[in-house]
Amino acid sequence: MNRRVVRFLSWNQTVLAVSCSFALIVTAYGCGSGSGASSGPTAEKEAKSKGESKPKKTDGSKTAGPTSGPKTIDGIPYDVFFDKPLVIAANQQTGGGTDTKMASADKGNSAPTTETAANGGSSTESKPPVKDADGVSLKDMINKDALTNEVKAVRNYLAGKSGSIATYNSSYLEIPPEAATLAVLAVAVTRYPEDFSWKKNAKHVRDLAFKILEITTSKDAKNKNSFESVAEAFAKIDDILKGSEPAGLSDAEEDKDYGDAVGGNVIMLMKRIKKSEEILKASVSSEAGLKKDADRVAQEGAVLTFLGEIIKTQGFGWGGDEEFAKYAKPLIDGGKEIVEASKSGNYPLYGEGIAKIAKSCNECHPKFKP
Repeated sequence: MNRRVVRFLSWNQTVLAVSCSFALIVTAYGCGSGSGASSGPTAEKEAKSKGESKPKKTDGSKTAGPTSGPKTIDGIPYDVFFDKPLVIAANQQTGGGTDTKMASADKGNSAPTTETAANGGSSTESKPPVKDADGVSLKDMINKDALTNEVKAVRNYLAGKSGSIATYNSSYLEIPPEAATLAVLAVAVTRYPEDFSWKKNAKHVRDLAFKILEITTSKDAKNKNSFESVAEAFAKIDDILKGSEPAGLSDAEEDKDYGDAVGGNVIMLMKRIKKSEEILKASVSSEAGLKKDADRVAQEGAVLTFLGEIIKTQGFGWGGDEEFAKYAKPLIDGGKEIVEASKSGNYPLYGEGIAKIAKSCNECHPKFKP
């Protein structure tokens, strides 16, 4: 067969293929059909729906229904054609890849993740840490474990002192610093960015601790009625810390300044600071002692850091006082160094921390007297 015949036949086949494709597009989308069929994807869905619900057998010019074997168009298997030829053609003309289009569609139609759904469809943003004393994060003042441990230590202390009237009367003067410490710790719990099992009732712990502070610093502290009042207040605190809500709780403000929580009685917090200093000096006198009592050293260092931060706040009348803040800084820095020394076993660093605490107290007291 000569070349002209081959070329002619090839050209005819190409024209035929293009004509068939165009005819299929016209048929699928109803362009100019004159049959009243709507155009676009809707028509395609309707045609498929009608073909499936009411199959018809024709002379081969119509799409055969499922009862006549595989679906065909003019005798050609239907599955060889693109489902949406116009979409494919548009993508090819514009140069846009189908994968990109599909990825965009998937992104737009994808179900929200658990994180975004939980936040009303918006992306989750990490919450900034709660700022407390002079813009310092509560977590930087005292971590959750240290806070929890100190609350537990005060609870155990008060449990022993309120167990009997004899024990109470012999040691009631030691109770106020512990009660004051519990009150300000409860303030911290109400503001803490993490949860506590008793957080919703921390305001009651705060006020009950202050009640114990008031009773034990009054002129009538050493009598039966005072003992019974302290024991009753502690029993309610104990119930709250155990996760229950005792009856007879008074209304309480949701939040109070640290100073207001203890009636401005900074002296009792100063006594608690002094107690930490004495514990540290008595417990540790060598590197071996530091490593042996590392947990207790870390706890006392954390308490010193926390108390050093909060006594600078407005509730004690010294908020914003730069000179007082200057004297409090060595106390805070010393507490942090003691915590760090407990972790690393660095005894020289521990000594530096103790020296800073002593310096803070010795230089501050002559100028700032509560």
